[in-house]
Amino acid sequence: MLGKEKVVGALMTLISVILVIAFFVWGILAPALSSNPEQMFWKWSSFFGIPVPPLYWVVFIPLFLAILLAGLLGAWIGVALVQSPEPTEINIEEIEKELEELEKEEEKEAEAAEEGEKASAE
Repeated sequence: MLGKEKVVGALMTLISVILVIAFFVWGILAPALSSNPEQMFWKWSSFFGIPVPPLYWVVFIPLFLAILLAGLLGAWIGVALVQSPEPTEINIEEIEKELEELEKEEEKEAEAAEEGEKASAE
């Protein structure tokens, strides 16, 4: 059975290939095979019965998406910076103590498990 990540990856690949083909047909093939490519820049046209949006959108949509992605990425980084603690707020000694306590607890659990195995083996 395929894992969830593989299914998502396959869907992303399929969608990407479909978008690239659609963009190629829309931005390159349709104007090249059109009888009036200048008119296609501003008005809707048809390519073998398929409605083709104005070529203006070939430029606008990717540019809009790139700017939107950059803005979202900047906002994400800003939120992460706002939420992260100041370096002075991080107390290394406390963290080391907590790690030592966790190690001691793990050692006790391991010893208890070993004793339980020895007792069950007898």
